[in-house]
Amino acid sequence: MTRGNLPTIDVHAHALLPVWISALAKATGQTAGSVKFADAPLPDWSVEGHLRIMNEHAIGASVLSLPGATSFLRGDDAKVLARAMNEQFAEIIRDHPHRFSAFAVVPMDDIEAAIEETAYALDVLKLDGVSSDASSDGKYLGHAYYDPWLEELNRRRTTLFVHPSVPPRFEMTDVGLNVSILEFMFESTRMVANMVISGAKERFSKINIISTHGGGTIPYLAARIGLLEPLFGRRALTDAEIQSGLSSFYYDLTASTSAPSLAALKKFISPTRLLMGFDVPMMPTSTIAPAQDQLAANGDFDDEATRAILFGNAQKLFPHHVE
Repeated sequence: MTRGNLPTIDVHAHALLPVWISALAKATGQTAGSVKFADAPLPDWSVEGHLRIMNEHAIGASVLSLPGATSFLRGDDAKVLARAMNEQFAEIIRDHPHRFSAFAVVPMDDIEAAIEETAYALDVLKLDGVSSDASSDGKYLGHAYYDPWLEELNRRRTTLFVHPSVPPRFEMTDVGLNVSILEFMFESTRMVANMVISGAKERFSKINIISTHGGGTIPYLAARIGLLEPLFGRRALTDAEIQSGLSSFYYDLTASTSAPSLAALKKFISPTRLLMGFDVPMMPTSTIAPAQDQLAANGDFDDEATRAILFGNAQKLFPHHVE
C-alpha cells in the first residue's frame, strides 16, 4: 500500500504555548527567548506554523498536548497555569475546529485540583481528553495517590494521554544521553507495567489510555513480564491476565515505525490499538514523511489496518473536533 494523500490524525503533537514558556522561564530563572526543558532548547512553535506542517504532510488533524506542563510549579501557581493553557487550547480549537483537538493539562501535585480542572476542561471547555506524565514526584500511574482522579476519568470514560518525563533520581543512572533517547522509553514501560500489575488498569478499565512511543519497551518485554511477575510479583496475576492488561492500552507510533518496531507491535497487539504520532515540534519535521511511508510500506499491515492506524482509530477516540 502507498500512502498517497491518505489523511493522518496525529495524536502526539505538543503546543508550546507562550503562557507556558513564560511561566517556565520565570520559575527556572531562564530568559524567555532561550528556554531549555529536559536539557534541550525549546523549538519554535505557533498555530500557523503547526498548520503549515500539517498541510505539507497530509495531516488532517492534530491533538495538542503538553503533559506535565505544571510539574515545575505547586499549589495555586500550578492551577492557574493549567487553567490558562486549557483555555488557550479551547481557543485554538474554536478557531480551527476540524484541525485541532487537545488533551487538558492538570496540576498533578494536588489530586483534588486535578479532578476540578478535569471537570472544567471536559465540561466547560469541551476538550477531548486529559494528559499526564508517567510519574509525578516519584509516583507512577497505578500508585494509590492517583485513584480518586482515575475514578473520575473512569466514570467519564475519558481518553488519557500519558507521556514520559525525566524519571525520579535520574542522576543515579545518567550515562550522558539525553533523557529522550532511553529514559523516556523506560518511563513508559514502568507506567504501563505498574498500571497493570497494581490492578489499576483493570479497576479503571473504561479509561482509554494512550502510551506514547510504541509503549517504550513493552512489546519486547511483555512475555518476560508475564513469565516472571507470577513468580516474583506482588499480586497473583497469571500470564494471561498480564498480557490482557498490557494489550488494553492504546500505543502511538511516535519514533516507532521502523520494521522491527512495527513487527513487534503487530505480534503484541491488535492494529485497532495503534495510533499515529509525530511529536511536533520536538521532533524535526523531516521525520514525518518517513514515518508515514514506513507504515504504508510495511507488509505486515493490510490496507484496512493501515487506514485504521493512520486515522480510523483516532476518529473513534476524538469525535468532537477531529474529522
